[in-house]
Amino acid sequence: MKKLNIVILSLAIMISFALSHNLYAAEPSQVAADHLSMAKYYEGKAAEQEALITEHQQMKTDAKKRFFINEKVTPTPSARWKGMEDHCDAIIHHAQMLRTEFLEFAKWHKARAAELRGQ
Repeated sequence: MKKLNIVILSLAIMISFALSHNLYAAEPSQVAADHLSMAKYYEGKAAEQEALITEHQQMKTDAKKRFFINEKVTPTPSARWKGMEDHCDAIIHHAQMLRTEFLEFAKWHKARAAELRGQ
């Protein structure tokens, strides 16, 4: 009976100790700040993708002005133009997908920060 009382008392002390301390690995305010920092990082990455999208859209628009001489020298619907357009379209498409992913992950980090702040 003495052993049982000691075991129960020990368990009660351990449980009360565990409940009286913060169970997070770090302070919730610090974790929330880390989430906001990561959100800002991913928003920056999304902005980089936006710049890449704009650059290639402009490149695609300006290509004919820069490289077209006349119909005899550079006929427009040629394999060269199509290859260049395909190149830009592929980069634009993938950059748009990455931008979306980065923005979604930034949104996720903001939501986790809000949860930790009790909002």
